Amino acid sequence: MATMAAVLSEDNQALLRVIRDAKPKTLTELAMLSGRQVPNLSRTLRMMAGYGLVELKRNVREVEPIALATSFKILID
Repeated sequence: MATMAAVLSEDNQALLRVIRDAKPKTLTELAMLSGRQVPNLSRTLRMMAGYGLVELKRNVREVEPIALATSFKILID
């Protein structure tokens, strides 16, 4: 539960919305849009990719982030 809360923090949800809405072509562009540093974004996006929330599409020398999930429903049984 703690891991899920960290992955789906408000900051990370906002980041997913920026990716979905602005469709940045590079991590540098995403950094400018989000106000976060590229190394920080890279770590966060790799973690989110591991959970299937984003795809990191490698173009020649750049990485394009693509949001795969932007809304969440959590069921606890």
